[in-house]
Amino acid sequence: MKNYFDKFPDSYLESSRRRIQTPSAFARSAFFYVQETGYLKLRESHVASRKNLESYLVVLVLSGSGVLMYDGTIYELHKGSCFFIDCMVPYYHQSSETDPWELIWVHFNGSSSREYYQYFAANSAPAFLPSDFDTLRQKLDGLLELNENSDFQTEINSARLIVDILSILLQDITESREEKYPGRLKMTEVKKYLDEHYTEKFSLDELSERFFISKYHLSREFHQYYGTTLNQYVISRRLTRAKKLLRFSVLTLDEIARSCGFYDASYLNRQFKNSEGITASEFRKKWKN
Repeated sequence: MKNYFDKFPDSYLESSRRRIQTPSAFARSAFFYVQETGYLKLRESHVASRKNLESYLVVLVLSGSGVLMYDGTIYELHKGSCFFIDCMVPYYHQSSETDPWELIWVHFNGSSSREYYQYFAANSAPAFLPSDFDTLRQKLDGLLELNENSDFQTEINSARLIVDILSILLQDITESREEKYPGRLKMTEVKKYLDEHYTEKFSLDELSERFFISKYHLSREFHQYYGTTLNQYVISRRLTRAKKLLRFSVLTLDEIARSCGFYDASYLNRQFKNSEGITASEFRKKWKN
């Protein structure tokens, strides 16, 4: 027999269930952690409304339809819809009167939840159609079943599943953005050129002339598409090459610098310090076999 805390309103079918968790101090400081996960199937329309809740919410609509109101905008939801929101922002979601929905969800927090959400929100509306519905449902189902228990092993495995869920969402929006991006082919050409010539000296003006695009437009579009500036991308490629040479060659710092496009050891060390917090010499000493 269900106890008081497991009882759902009469609008919910008996198969509905939820799991509420209180994370350990270690999980709270180090992991993504579950606050609540659950599954519901409705007989009739039902409204959930909250605000100022320190939680992030992922909901997958398994059947039926309804709406999400979030940050002043109403989103239509149907079978296959998903939404990901920051519950500090006022929201409500309501099932259709004529087509009550079936949902699976997780409220979570911890680790780098805010950073994941901020990246998501910068690239997607809160409600969308995930391309890999089946895998997302599998992960949410697994999270619900796992949290029948409350122990450290559950926290470890829950953190892993939340990472899987967030990775699916971010991969989905990244691929969708790239497919729809009008300058995709041009930026792909630019990146390919940089990958082949990053050790050489070239200017933004030269890139602009080569690809018949203004340097301001080129800089803006590359950053928008790849999430990094042209200069940062080239430096990252050069540093990766330098790391390999520092570890697996006997070349001097000046020789490595010239080979990677940094031109002298001083500039190589400066870039290493900016990126790694140590000089190239210190990197070699720590990583050399």
